[in-house]
Amino acid sequence: MTTWAILSDVHGRGDRLKRVLADATAQGAARVLALGDIGGVPALNALDRAEATCVFGNWEASGLRGLPPFYRGWVGRWPAGYRADGLWAAHASPVWPEALGIAGVVDYLRERQWHWTALFPSMQRSEPARWDALAELEAADVQVFFHGHTHVQEAWRWTPDGVPRRVAGEGLTGLTIADGERWLVGVGSVGTPHDSDGACYALYDDATRQVTWRRV
Repeated sequence: MTTWAILSDVHGRGDRLKRVLADATAQGAARVLALGDIGGVPALNALDRAEATCVFGNWEASGLRGLPPFYRGWVGRWPAGYRADGLWAAHASPVWPEALGIAGVVDYLRERQWHWTALFPSMQRSEPARWDALAELEAADVQVFFHGHTHVQEAWRWTPDGVPRRVAGEGLTGLTIADGERWLVGVGSVGTPHDSDGACYALYDDATRQVTWRRV
């Protein structure tokens, strides 16, 4: 059993990240999973000290060359997504071109004359992106996908006999992933949330499949 603290979109706010990491420790989180758009050396330092598992977001892909050499090497090894027993996580979507790493993202988009949203769609605003994500979960037989990017704590629940249903994080602290369901779970933003004054993240107990949204 592992309790994960899953966070995203720090955007350089090391002070708010410090609050989140302290709260996660107090809540018994054993591992930290960061979903990109971290921004700035102090925030990267904090995640390094926390031995966080990290995936890259659009901020890291566009700003990799501007990082100090030590952090450029570390961030340059971050993958686009992370898979573990019972969960899948990425900055925006589980749909990703095979073998495309962080260093190739800018050229990949430029060669196709694509906008950033082609690789980093919003699960909040794009219905096609939600359907594509749910199809990936169904094909991989994974029940829950965690993402950032939207800066909002919300989830989309889907069962094979229905349509995706939105579950808002406002006023709701947690949810449980039941057998046969597929979930897209937005963990919110640490640095610049769009739905709270607090720094937002999520806890996930992979034994009970309980998701708890936190705002600190």
